[in-house]
Amino acid sequence: MNFEDLQQAWQQDAKNAPLPEVNEALVRSVQANSRKFTRSIFWRDLREVAASFFVAFIFGRIAWAAQAEGTPAWPAWVAAALPLGVAAFFLTDRWVSARRHAPQGDDVLAEIDRAIDAVKHQISLLRNVFWWYILPIGLSVGFLALQIVLYMPTELPPHIALAVKVGLGLLVVVPAWAFDWWVWKINQKAIRVNLAPELAELETRRQEITGEA
Repeated sequence: MNFEDLQQAWQQDAKNAPLPEVNEALVRSVQANSRKFTRSIFWRDLREVAASFFVAFIFGRIAWAAQAEGTPAWPAWVAAALPLGVAAFFLTDRWVSARRHAPQGDDVLAEIDRAIDAVKHQISLLRNVFWWYILPIGLSVGFLALQIVLYMPTELPPHIALAVKVGLGLLVVVPAWAFDWWVWKINQKAIRVNLAPELAELETRRQEITGEA
């Protein structure tokens, strides 16, 4: 038997070696935390989808009313469509994640691997939250402000009407974009304070169980 045969035999023995005995309390703790994390993500996604549909409904009503009065309403329709895109992203992401990730089970190592994948996915989502959440919502508010500035009917003199429209547009945009900035900050904080430590703990537990360095 040459060196390569010995190496392959050793690797096969290591692969087939039984895992160290796992504390039953650790198994229950991992499973409970994993299920709690999954439930929290589910309810967060449900709230965000409901909020997106609500915002789309309000902006759609504004567009419908403007169009019924004979006023061009394309900015308001765009403003209504963008939150629907955010809702579609949430629903698609849940569908893809459900197909990609292993279901929860009684095997603690498989459960830890499933939990690690789920946490890593959430970290990736929050790091890129600007592109799939903040930007579409910010643009939606911007298009609503454009609807106000360009097409809101008024009987005021032209120069006064423009100033009023711009002021109303800023009253819509500035608080909304400040809120978007706050959303970005709390999501990055969630990575540092919650998700990154959770991921480190899961990986440490996995190493303790498998004996891997």
